[in-house]
Amino acid sequence: MDGIQPITKSRINYLLSHNVPPIIHANPSETELEYYESMGVKEFQCVKIVLNFYVIKDIDENTIEGIPYNVSLMPMLKRGKIDTFSIENFKIFDLQKVNENSNLVYTEFNPFQKWNQGMGMSYEIFAEIGYNNFIDSLGFNWGMFFLSPIFDKRDVQLPENEDYTNEMNAKFRRYKTNLYFKNFKNSVPRRVFGCGSPIELFLLQGLHVKNLTPNMQTSIFKTGEIVSNYFDMQRDELWLGQERLITEVDLYFPEKKLAIFCDGKEFHDAEKDRRIVKELEQLGIQSLRFSGKQITENLEAVLNSIERQY
Repeated sequence: MDGIQPITKSRINYLLSHNVPPIIHANPSETELEYYESMGVKEFQCVKIVLNFYVIKDIDENTIEGIPYNVSLMPMLKRGKIDTFSIENFKIFDLQKVNENSNLVYTEFNPFQKWNQGMGMSYEIFAEIGYNNFIDSLGFNWGMFFLSPIFDKRDVQLPENEDYTNEMNAKFRRYKTNLYFKNFKNSVPRRVFGCGSPIELFLLQGLHVKNLTPNMQTSIFKTGEIVSNYFDMQRDELWLGQERLITEVDLYFPEKKLAIFCDGKEFHDAEKDRRIVKELEQLGIQSLRFSGKQITENLEAVLNSIERQY
């Protein structure tokens, strides 16, 4: 995903009406820029795709391997506030090269809160200066696109599966449009996939030490379907609405049918929790629930409890 987003039917029709082939590149054509100017668009939000890893290993001299715990979208910032990209800049910069060269590393990048303490630098500079902080506080830029402030959600064009019904394609289109193309109001990263809180990350890291690797943020439905994320749902040609959801499990071991819940607060809705546990048991799924205090103050005991159940 690059260039100006989203691609819309009206944008394509504008190109066709001006006898321009409707082929979209990272660098917008003059006709595309005229289209946005005709709508009064002068500025775009530059959105970065950022990955965080909780494990990074050296495979060989030129290769590293990592396990991500978060994929998020982050707007371009200037002095901690959202910055924009002028439409005039599209006439100056080669965005294809900009995208290829934007191999940035963000230090002190916590995907659960605003990023305003670290700095961005190229991989090459980062490799030279070294880094003594925690690996999970690094964000790796994986791409970028420019988000138009004006478009009709119903007009957005996304790749569709010809084997799906029109209704299913429409539902995935709405979901992705709201996730990817909603303009940012603040600098808090928008989670696409991964851990929902620092507590989950802390437990995930502890489990890794024990050689246990669960799935993150798994949805379990009343009809028995278990889906790691909406991308898996689309791959499996499913659409399961929220009305059919039992719960979203923080960490899940599919081979053991074991669900782990990390409660940020000490006091939870006990009645709701009992209902969820009962519904999961009916599907043959066992569950363990730990408070944030248990995880942060006595991680080893929590890990031992999980190992015994595992």
